[in-house]
Amino acid sequence: MIFKRMSELSAEDMVSLWNKGFEGYFLNSTMNLDKFLSRTVNEGLSLEHSLVVYENSDPIGFVMNGFRVIEGKRVAWNGGTGIAEEHRGKGIGKILMERNLQLYREQGADIALLEALIQNKAAIKLYQSVGYGITEQLISLQHTEALDASLLQPNANSRYVTKRGLPVEVKGMSFYRHLSAWQTQWASLKDGESIIISDEGDKVIGYALFKRVFREDGNLATIALYQCESIPGREDTEDILKAVVSEVYAPVSSSCKRITMNIRDSNKELIGLLERLGFTTFVEQVHMMRQL
Repeated sequence: MIFKRMSELSAEDMVSLWNKGFEGYFLNSTMNLDKFLSRTVNEGLSLEHSLVVYENSDPIGFVMNGFRVIEGKRVAWNGGTGIAEEHRGKGIGKILMERNLQLYREQGADIALLEALIQNKAAIKLYQSVGYGITEQLISLQHTEALDASLLQPNANSRYVTKRGLPVEVKGMSFYRHLSAWQTQWASLKDGESIIISDEGDKVIGYALFKRVFREDGNLATIALYQCESIPGREDTEDILKAVVSEVYAPVSSSCKRITMNIRDSNKELIGLLERLGFTTFVEQVHMMRQL
């Protein structure tokens, strides 16, 4: 059993290995070449620092990795681990993960992050066996019809100032969640947008990171929400979140696919608001971390 870098494979072989690694998975994770390369770029994955494990001359598993500096710490992210179906259950996953942690140390990483589907108990147990711990649960919700605007009316006579901008504009906020799930961080949202809410005293009290996807005919297809937070300690938290959600999912009267991606389950006010609006859960994950 030997290890090589993902960058040593041809593009076609990378995609083939990815698809083999996720055969029989809980979700359909199959990709074509265009989607694989787009994901690699958009999520900041490094083919040079992603591992492939071989048995004899055959690639049978992989880990894809990304690296970022966040608040002075070098953070590594596991952007996908897969073992070909016929090689599962033989302990290869643990060997691969231990070698991957060695790669992280070689790259000077301080923190390692990953996400795992909540029903994938075997994967969670594997990650825990090499030192990862669960930090929080993540939830993804969806809604495909128009939203009830009356449910977004403020409870009080609140007055806020709303600003649209780029994702990078939220990174300096005191309550920005730097170590949220990788895809929800500002640096992953290359085509994304931000909403920033301030009070009458010009104090920033809420923000969101989101992305709009348009069809070829220019019509809106999907709005995906990645982070939505209000500053802690406010009595008007629900009104702040209503103001943010109203802007993110505008125009609320139109029908399109509206989703959240890996919102923290502990954000009860936001999740409660979305559920009252008719959003339903379609994916749940755990967020896991390991100090290096």
